[in-house]
Amino acid sequence: MKEAVIETSRLFIREFEAEDIDALYDLYEESDTQFLQPLSADRGEELEKLKSYIHYIYGFYGFGLWAVCLKDNGRIIGRCGIQVLFLAEWEEGEYELGYMISGKYTGQGYGREAVEGILGYAREELEASRIILRIDKKNKDSIRFSEKLGFRKWEKDLYFYEL
Repeated sequence: MKEAVIETSRLFIREFEAEDIDALYDLYEESDTQFLQPLSADRGEELEKLKSYIHYIYGFYGFGLWAVCLKDNGRIIGRCGIQVLFLAEWEEGEYELGYMISGKYTGQGYGREAVEGILGYAREELEASRIILRIDKKNKDSIRFSEKLGFRKWEKDLYFYEL
């Protein structure tokens, strides 16, 4: 198993591995994913996508969406991290936060703990000045969650957090 990229009091956040494919499907099955890109119905196809992501995204950037795991048993309870967002009107990419915590573990502070760890990583390791967050206007829970964390509305479906 990969070592932690980020550790918090109850979590360790690490790169995904190909062996995590079943845990990833379990995570999506126990969660509200209406605002997320779905996993492929074909596990073999999704496994190839995961392997490609691991090779190209982690390999090129050194970061990406990571597995959020419980320290006490290693169970994957989320998928959170940082990606590079390119919008047509911007010349350079921005750091974008992505987060998802299993429906079985929401309301217990794990999402906040994971995101705060990721924001610390962005500040310290990437020396980022801000993080962008895209939220569908219908996703009221995510809007409330992001505002509690200190994100502010910017434009359309974009929120930002100054580091």
